[in-house]
Amino acid sequence: MTAISYVTLDNDDLGANKIFRAATASALDTNPVSIAQRGTGAPWLNGVGAIATLTSGSGNYTVPAGVYRLKVTCVGGGGGGGDGAGFGNNGGGGGSTTFGSLTGGGGSGGFLGGTDGSGGSASGGDINLSGITGGTPAYFSTLGSGGAGSGGGGNGGSGAVCIGVVAAEPGDVIAYAVGSGGAGFGFAGSAGIIIIEY
Repeated sequence: MTAISYVTLDNDDLGANKIFRAATASALDTNPVSIAQRGTGAPWLNGVGAIATLTSGSGNYTVPAGVYRLKVTCVGGGGGGGDGAGFGNNGGGGGSTTFGSLTGGGGSGGFLGGTDGSGGSASGGDINLSGITGGTPAYFSTLGSGGAGSGGGGNGGSGAVCIGVVAAEPGDVIAYAVGSGGAGFGFAGSAGIIIIEY
């Protein structure tokens, strides 16, 4: 079943001394259904009824019955910390977190000798927040954080954050992958996460 599209009514459709047309009557009949289904163009009035999280691995997410839009947050994995100059090891990069076309990129690993890894980049969302060079993103605390370096090695970059509203149909299957944290020689980076609200 496809969600019913919302019909916007303006002052030409409603108000004093207006002719009540069949199209207006139809919109008044179907718009409440469209709002309930979160159809195209419908205001999102009923807030969040459920939250799901995906914390590791990859696979396919099946859209629940009665759900036509999802708010999805993807946080990429943080990069691992690097070794001090005498050891010669860079931290591993964090993995990218994806949900359909949304991507929260993983942070780069910290480098030997103290150079911090760069933050990941995000794409495909309504809001795309780049990760932070060598650190913890303030907006998500420890999720997707870069690991600290060892013995003067650089800190890993944090994962990026991608937030988007996804149109869907009940039963749709959407591919996802949660980015792992990069291997570290001080501390490993934190894994990413996917948060699904509907």
